Amino acid sequence: MQQATMTLVLAIFVLNGCQSVPKEPDQAAIKAEQDLLALNRVFQPVGKLTECKISHHQFDGSYIATGKVPHYLYNSPVHNHIAPVLADEATRHQYDMWDTLAANMEMPIPNNRRIRYYRKWFITKPEHIDTVTTRAQPFLFYIYEQVEARDLPIELVLLPFIESSFDQFAYSSQGASGLWQITRATGKTFGLKYWQGYDGRRDIIASTDAALDLLEYLHKKFKGNWLHAIAAYNTGEGRVRNAIKKNRAAGKPTDFWSLQLPKETRLYVPKLLAMSSIIQHKNHYGLQLNSIKPQPVVSEVIINKRVKLKTIAKDAKISSKELYALNPGYTGGYTVKGHDNKLLLPRDALTSFYNRENVRYTKYRFHIHQIKPGDSLNEIAQLNNTTVSLLRQLNDLTGSFITAGQQLIIPHDSLNRLLIFPKNIKPNKKSHTDT
Repeated sequence: MQQATMTLVLAIFVLNGCQSVPKEPDQAAIKAEQDLLALNRVFQPVGKLTECKISHHQFDGSYIATGKVPHYLYNSPVHNHIAPVLADEATRHQYDMWDTLAANMEMPIPNNRRIRYYRKWFITKPEHIDTVTTRAQPFLFYIYEQVEARDLPIELVLLPFIESSFDQFAYSSQGASGLWQITRATGKTFGLKYWQGYDGRRDIIASTDAALDLLEYLHKKFKGNWLHAIAAYNTGEGRVRNAIKKNRAAGKPTDFWSLQLPKETRLYVPKLLAMSSIIQHKNHYGLQLNSIKPQPVVSEVIINKRVKLKTIAKDAKISSKELYALNPGYTGGYTVKGHDNKLLLPRDALTSFYNRENVRYTKYRFHIHQIKPGDSLNEIAQLNNTTVSLLRQLNDLTGSFITAGQQLIIPHDSLNRLLIFPKNIKPNKKSHTDT
């Protein structure tokens, strides 16, 4: 009976046909369209429906905020039953960050003895996987964004898994430090800074940039061969180049698997590919990975004065320990005077941070807008000399719907020039070869 009622509601919506698009649609009409889309996702009606070709740009930012349930759905079967149905559907089809990575991985995984060995090793060490994936939670999406933005192989997101077990405080006996295990000399070559109270190798933002710069450099030097580039990241460009020359002179193949490299490097690439294989087929191997949502967890803020980390943590209403865990490069407990210090803050702490009137040490100014009934995103953007697109980006909005009582981060002036917030991620297909 309930399904029949919902089908009837759907039929009424569809029989209305394609209507002209008003410039300022009323709230009831927009909610009706939203419920129609929701019903279409849940139910598959018999017969072909007429498709209304309406660009979402015609409605961009024009939806009116309300805190009320539309009168035509209040206490109706749709209102009472569609929410749990949709929630159940979302639960069954919820994707996490590991699914996102798996869907974009394309490096070939050969049936190699070394890969099989490490795949088995990882699978039989669930406690290790649990520890590492827990550590990865604050950083995985951020690193994915940086790798994807450069159109690099998504498998590179897993390098900190192999390098440091996602321990941002890791330090090796060879002097490598941080998530990406960069040595001081290599870091300096690729732009990392070392000041009193600051080590760029431990800075998540700076070290990620440096590591990806190095990988791009190696990829170019080895003529597009990613396995050679990844091996060189571990052992150095010279060793891999010499191994290739030696094999070529002896008439032997020069692919990674045929090279005589240090044992650590011969196992380094198989570890990465084994982990990639497991993530792509985690259900097959029965491995439970700690779920990580495919959305921003942290955001960059720029501080251009010398400020105690304790002060920043207090203004963001988080603990000093949490702030330092996200920004381990600031070993002295202060930001560096005379420089643009890019720090990571938890995404959900931004409203508290920018709501503090005494925050005067950030390079860019923001304020918090409390949405009232009748507000629209387009109007808020116009009144603040910014764009709907930027407001969506700053506030993790997937559309233009806003609700009364919601808080929005608003720039004090137009911040279209800012690139400090995550960009929209566009799936792409890449081809990676091992020559």
